[in-house]
Amino acid sequence: MRILHITPYFAPAFVYGGPPRSVLGLCRALQRAGVEVDVVTTTANGADELPPSVTGQATFDTVPVTYVPRSFPKRYFRSAALTRVLDARHRGCDLVHVHGCWNLFGWTAARWCRRTGLPYVLSPRGMLHPWSFDHGRMETKWLSYWLVEAPTLRGARLLHATSQEESDVIAALRLGTETVLVPNGLDDLDAPVPDRSDAFRARFGVQPADFLVLFLGRLHPKKGLETLIEAFRRLPAERVSLLVAGTGEPEYIERLQTAARDLILAGRVHFAGHLTGDDRRLALASADAFALASHSENFGLSVAEAMAAGLPVVVSRNCPWPQIEAWRAGFWVDNTADAVGAALTTLIADRPTARAMGANGRREVRTYLCWDRLAGQMLRAYERAVEH
Repeated sequence: MRILHITPYFAPAFVYGGPPRSVLGLCRALQRAGVEVDVVTTTANGADELPPSVTGQATFDTVPVTYVPRSFPKRYFRSAALTRVLDARHRGCDLVHVHGCWNLFGWTAARWCRRTGLPYVLSPRGMLHPWSFDHGRMETKWLSYWLVEAPTLRGARLLHATSQEESDVIAALRLGTETVLVPNGLDDLDAPVPDRSDAFRARFGVQPADFLVLFLGRLHPKKGLETLIEAFRRLPAERVSLLVAGTGEPEYIERLQTAARDLILAGRVHFAGHLTGDDRRLALASADAFALASHSENFGLSVAEAMAAGLPVVVSRNCPWPQIEAWRAGFWVDNTADAVGAALTTLIADRPTARAMGANGRREVRTYLCWDRLAGQMLRAYERAVEH
């Protein structure tokens, strides 16, 4: 089977958070299952473009990929070259997998699939949650939904959800399209966790004895960082630090830093910027806990990464992670500063229990999020879509 993946951004554009990592992981696992995969994406890398040293290569990490330049308006991932590239790349293709909503790249690809008769599967990647409709220009978004997004979703052979919550959100839209549930996976689950690095902590002014809470992800209003910052004001003033690792729109980052000015000046909140590679792994290895007070998540890859690294997690109930309670891997709490603060206070006060929770999560997530098992589920979904 040959699958063509269409995504507005792809590795190494990890400034977009979890989706580029998830699509890359899925493609690599499908390759191991004997599937021929190709990726067509844009050169987008946030406000910048990926360098020619990346976009000029025919593969990324063994995955064949074609990077096409963005055209105006770039913020909606339009590419004037996309149709021409699809015309050239689709020969022998059995199915197209479109990733994401609300972008001209995916809409163009889905329209091309309908015109050519090639079946497609679509992964909304959390972009159909009510939060997405309720924030921004609501009238414009609902208009584009009825005119373009809904027909795109209805034209898919299958819709792919990564959690039961996302599947329920899709069902509420009454699109009439079958939904398949396959979580995102994690690579290198058997790799040893790096040793804790006091040198890494010292780069951000975090002392060896501090209890370090990590936020890791895209800095975006939906991630609830304002709630997390306010929760920190409820924690003990001594020897507790928050490391915010990620990037986003400069105006929003400035707003966050203004809101946390007193905590930054007190040395309790540290903005690390975007971390990749060894720095990302060291951040996970050197923290004592992970926190995410997001208002909306379809999966929450950083939650899975934190558990795989052996960290206890404090996660809002707006994230689809009820397993946290079942696994005793941390706390799944209401999205309020009081609830997040109380959960973190419990971890800080009882470090042996916090470490035991981290060990529980690491043990369970290794089975639950094995990419090779999940790729088999996705492959069976592809086969159903082709036979539809």
